[in-house]
This record gives sequence, C-alpha cells and structure tokens, in this order.
Amino acid sequence: MSRVSLKIVGAQGQGVNSVGEMCAKGLKRAGYCVFGLREYMSVIKNGHSSYQLDISNEKIRSAQKKVELLVCFNHHGIKKNLHDLKAEGILLHQTLQWKFSEEDQKFIDENNISVLYLPTEDVLKKLNAKPVLGNVLIASVVWSLFGRSADELKELVREQFGHKPELLELNYVCIGEGASFLESDQPSPRLRPARKGKGKGEKICLPESSEKWKEQLLITGSQAMGLGTIHAGCRAFFGYPMTPASPLLTFIADMQSESKMLVKQAEDEITAAQMMVGAMHMGTRAATATSGGGYDLMTETISMCGVSETPAVFILAQRPGPGTGLPTWSAQGDLLMAVSAGHGEFPRLVMSVSDAGDSFSVMMDAFNYAEEFQIPVTVLTEKHIAESLFTVEQSTFNNQQSTINRGKLILDKKGLSMLKSGDRYASEAPDGISARWLPGSEAPTYCAQSYEHSADGSFDESGENAKAQMEKRMMKMAALRKVIPEPELLTNSELRIKPTSPRLRGPGNSELKEELDVLIVSWGSNKNAILDFIQKEIFITQEQAPVLSEVEGSSPASHKNTRVGYLHYTYLWPLRTEKLLELSSKAKKTILIEGNEQGQLGMLIRQECGLEFDQRILKYDGRAFNVDELFNLLALSPSPSPTSLRKATARQAGIGELR
Repeated sequence: MSRVSLKIVGAQGQGVNSVGEMCAKGLKRAGYCVFGLREYMSVIKNGHSSYQLDISNEKIRSAQKKVELLVCFNHHGIKKNLHDLKAEGILLHQTLQWKFSEEDQKFIDENNISVLYLPTEDVLKKLNAKPVLGNVLIASVVWSLFGRSADELKELVREQFGHKPELLELNYVCIGEGASFLESDQPSPRLRPARKGKGKGEKICLPESSEKWKEQLLITGSQAMGLGTIHAGCRAFFGYPMTPASPLLTFIADMQSESKMLVKQAEDEITAAQMMVGAMHMGTRAATATSGGGYDLMTETISMCGVSETPAVFILAQRPGPGTGLPTWSAQGDLLMAVSAGHGEFPRLVMSVSDAGDSFSVMMDAFNYAEEFQIPVTVLTEKHIAESLFTVEQSTFNNQQSTINRGKLILDKKGLSMLKSGDRYASEAPDGISARWLPGSEAPTYCAQSYEHSADGSFDESGENAKAQMEKRMMKMAALRKVIPEPELLTNSELRIKPTSPRLRGPGNSELKEELDVLIVSWGSNKNAILDFIQKEIFITQEQAPVLSEVEGSSPASHKNTRVGYLHYTYLWPLRTEKLLELSSKAKKTILIEGNEQGQLGMLIRQECGLEFDQRILKYDGRAFNVDELFNLLALSPSPSPTSLRKATARQAGIGELR
C-alpha cells in the first residue's frame, strides 16, 4: 500500500480547514482514497489547529504520524510541527525572513528537508486580491507540488463561485499564480531551499490513481450519522450545542427543508432529552445528541425511559473528561457511563460506531431495537469519528436495509379494540415486551409515569408488584442478548482484510478453523488504525522482530506467516462473549486496545466472562490512534525485560502505560 500525507497547520480562523477540504475533494475526484483528520484547540480564534490528509490508491482509514508535505500558515506551525516531516519532506511556509533554530536546522539538514517560502501577501497585493483569496493561492501551490493540473482546482472553485463571475475570475488568477510558483525562473525570495539544488520544480510523487475512488463519497462521521438518522425514519431531532455533537445537530438542521424533519435547539440538554422522549411516546421516531456533560444531565430521563418502557435514542459523542476536560479532542472514556447511566436497574442497549459507514448503518438498528424492546438506546461516537473525513463506497449507503421495525406497537383498529389497560405493562408478557399503543388511540387508557407501577401503569409500591415489574423489564436483556450480532472478526489472510463473521441480525455463522497467533480486541475508532496496521503487514518482517513473536513457539523466520485476528465490538451492552471466548482459546496471545485509561471494555469483558488479556494498549491523551503508533507498539523487539520495554515505548509515544 502506498500512502502520502499532507498536514496544514496554523491559527484557527486562518483558513486551515478550507485549504484541507478543497484538497481533499480534489484528490478524491482525481482517483484517491482520502482520510482527513481535523484537530483544533477549544478557543474561537488563534488557537493552533491542523488538518491532515492521508492519500492512497488503496483503502485507508486512519492517519500516519509523519507527513511528506507540511504547510504552515504562521511561525507557530514551524515551531510546533516541523519535526512531523518525513525525510525528504517539504516545508511550505509564509513567514518572511524566518530563522530556524540550531536544532531545527540540524533536523532539516539531516533529513534532507526542502524549505519553500511563499510570499502570500506580496502576491495578493500584486493581484489586488483580498486576504481571503490567500487560501486559494496556497491550495494551488499544494496542488502543484502534487503534480496535479490547475484545471482540476479551477473546476472546484467554479462549482463554488460560478454564480459570481468577478470573484471566480480572481480565483482563477490566484490559481494560475500558485501553479506557476514552482516553475518561475525569476530571482525571488519566494524560494528558500534547504540546500542547493532543491526547491524549484520539486514534486511529491503520488501513487497511481484508481478510477474506483472517483465516484465514492467523501463524508464526515457526523454527516453520515445524520443521513443514517433520516434513513431510519427519524422525524424529530432535539439537541443543545456541545462539541463534538454539534456538527450532527448542524447537519440535520441544514437538511431540514429536504428531510421535512422537525429540528429544535432546546434551552438545555435536559429539555432536549425530555422533548425527544415525549415525541417517542407519541409515536414519532426522535433522537437527541450530546457529549459527556450533557449526557450526565440526561441520565434522569434515561431512568424514566427504563421504568416507563419508552423507546429512546441518545447519541453520545465522546470527548475527554472529567469536567470540561479537552472539549475539542477525542476519547473513549464514556463506555462505563453509558452502560450504567441512571439510577436503578433497567434494560438498555449501548452501541458504538467506528467510521462513517458505521455511523450511517447503525442508526437503523438503534431505532429498531429501541422500539422492538421498548428501551433506551445509546449510540456512542467520538470526536475523531464525528469530524474526520472518510472516503466511503457508495454501496455502503445504497445496500443498507430500510426495514423499520416498530415492535409491538399496535396501530390497527382491530388490534386496539382487543386491548385492556393492563396489557401495557403485563408482567407475563413474553420476553418482558408488552403491547404498546399511542396516546389518543381508540383503546383503553394507561398511565406512563416514572413511579413504579402495576400492569396498567397505576402507582403501586407493594413488594410483590415491584419484584414482578423488575423481573418483567429485565427479561428484555436476556432476549436482547440473543438477537444482537456477535462482534465481527477480521483477519490478515493473504494480506487482505477478510470478514469471517458478517454482521447479521443474530449470531455470526462462521467458524475459525485454525488457531490465531494474535487476537486483537477493540471497539470504536480504533478499528481504523488496527485494520490499516493489519493491512500494511509490515510488522511481520525479520528486521523488526515484533512483540507478536513472543508467542510461544514462534521464530523470526515464521513472522510472515503470523495469523492475526481483530475482533471488533459494535454492540457493547449487553455484551456477547461467546465468540470472544472461542477465539481466545485458539489464540496464543490476546491484546486489548482502547482509547481510555482503565481499559473499560476489558473491564466489562472480565465482569461478564472472566477473561484477562495478555496485553493492554491504552491511549488517553485526547488523540486517536494512528497506524504508526500501533506499528511501534506491536512491533517491539524482544528483550530481557519486555514489560519495561513496553512501558518505555508507550511513554515515548505519549499514550500512557502499556499493561
């Protein structure tokens, strides 16, 4: 697999995102799979931000740490990110007469870095163009460094500004100026090569393009989740802005005229949750989205859904806590909160998405399970998923099921006429799932409330009733556990990712016939870096004897035959462990990978089946895993003290301790 990376850095408000998005769109249309990673500080302006694009002609799902091209909008970017460049990389900056420190100049010389200075202000002044056009100028220089045609960039600009001829023409002029930047033979301070013979005419060699990517979708996790919510028949969405859930609220609001959905920004998260539950109680599919602090406020409503058996869909976009924490960064620290949120015991479903494709497809299941089992459902996403750009095959969206399952909701007159009030919470209902009908229906009335109640919803504090109703509700968990899919197994067979357990509405139907050398278990966005790591297969070389070789009986010569399996959990509660136990019994080594400090999925697994992992890789610095980190952490050379070595390497990677 061939991969090239571009990183654009600068102060928030300088146009970092607009350049990144323009390049991402153009490269995807040119025939490349693009992954876009956006990182920024929690300030409105001037905080340091970055937009990284990883580009390949093969499927890629995550970022790598080092890049071929670094574009700096200001001198802070040079200071902070210069060392993100690979050997033979290119630095493009706009800081006049910048002097590198002794350490940075040594890095430039030792790594053969080319340094290009672009006098953006002078060029715009010459063209009589406003500063905002500097983004187009920079994008055109980047485009030229990639060896792409200026006409491709002009087409993107024409789509955006075609209705403004004067502005369009000025954009074209800026593109032409940027495209000729590297070819100019005029003596100019614009070019400051790191050494003689480098600079002008410099190009970054992209891999050969592939037609299959041109017609695919370039979409963020939030956009995909919004489309999935609409596709699932959601007719009302209530929310209160909170990063990183806000992009979903914004997207659904922007789609309001096309979807005809009711979209309401409530005054706070409690109100948003209550409005959503009220809509669901009345028979309208509705959802709400928030982050950790907002979800805290919604937990009383979640408990109310549990006792009143009202379907509900909560979307929890994770960021690091506690408190305000790192509000614009990513984490997986809210799993245990989602599993246990709310007082008392009641049935619930917790699911997680891993990428844009999941963000779309999981939403139909979330609504169907909520209505079928009359329970609250929490869908976990992460800032990393919500705001990253994914290249997704159109078939991922076109081939998704569109069957809406409303469970035991009774709408027909004949069915309604046969009901009695006590049917609503009848303790003898099969699997604990009783009949449900809508307020205002021509049927007997019942009371839906947060107090413990008898079969018709009437207030009842008797011990006998409390026991019967608790057991009735908790029966749903056993029934739910039987039908939710098992985790998905993916392997590195023949250098390709091959699913051996398709995600179905029910247990997986495949068997692993041979032993695994290594079984990796994880969830959420970690899937992307893990699959990129497995797909690269670079950890199985003799030159870098991996920690995988610590498996008893293996040797460096057999690394190329290492059998690696990845078990990915989408359904996190209730937790299915049958497949996990089967595979772990056939694996020589088990590794847990999570984006939190406690290893929260590992804690749930130990609670449910007693399994302890041989190794845990935990990251909790607010950043998602990248493929290089996993290579470094899984490809450690054996040593007399492997535990000490792992701890040292983890600290160097900035991700905490390996356990």
